[in-house]
Amino acid sequence: MQNFVRQFHYIDDRHLPLIRGIGVGQGSIHYDWDARNRKEQLIVLQVTLKGQGFIQIGDKTVSLTQNKGFFAKIPGNYRYFGEDWHFLFVEFSGSMIQWLDTSVTVFKLSEAFIELLQRFILDLKTQELTVTQNAKAAFALFLDIKDEVQKETQQKADIIKTVKEYIDEHYFDDISLEFLSEKYKLSKYKLIRQFEVAYNSPPIHYLKKVRILHSLSLLWEDNAVDVVAKKVGFSTGNYFSKVFKKEMGISPSEYKNRKSHYY
Repeated sequence: MQNFVRQFHYIDDRHLPLIRGIGVGQGSIHYDWDARNRKEQLIVLQVTLKGQGFIQIGDKTVSLTQNKGFFAKIPGNYRYFGEDWHFLFVEFSGSMIQWLDTSVTVFKLSEAFIELLQRFILDLKTQELTVTQNAKAAFALFLDIKDEVQKETQQKADIIKTVKEYIDEHYFDDISLEFLSEKYKLSKYKLIRQFEVAYNSPPIHYLKKVRILHSLSLLWEDNAVDVVAKKVGFSTGNYFSKVFKKEMGISPSEYKNRKSHYY
């Protein structure tokens, strides 16, 4: 697709939700948009076709490689920039902000949805739209984008749920962050962040909690501390005791001794 930009202007837009702009663009050394400094009220969808751009949200910078994009309100607390970056974009009127779930979302789109967007933009490149036709197209596309984003969010949740189930079932095995990252094809950063969002705990901390929970009944069965440690996946009895005391407030031996109070 060749680079182009088209804006839609109406004398009377009737305050309808509208597509304000579409286009295909290319980054450069000067391509650097700080959404905090922009005055117009818009929502922008920008998707990478090839190359790589970046979006900085607060103090975090995220790489926007092929098929990745962002959906965000303008103005906002982010900036986007890139040199070797080819992308398409759609700008919606600010009146649609009420239907935006978060101020800025980064996601990866399917090939099928990218093709849909490309066809949509090419169709509007020269087509004349009345304000009503524009509003219908804007609202339909906006809902399609929300569905696609939610689909990806659900896929992420399903993967993280699978990680949790693996930990629940294999807590006694040698499990590390590196192992989980490789097994589920997620970077360590994404694995930690997504697991923490879903379960309020990083995966390895959750693993420790599961191991401690399973150790309780074993300790009351008069198993030695070192034996219990090995059974629930800890490398040594000393490390098990350290983690146990941090989680439970008492040592494994003290916990074992409490059994006598119930007889």
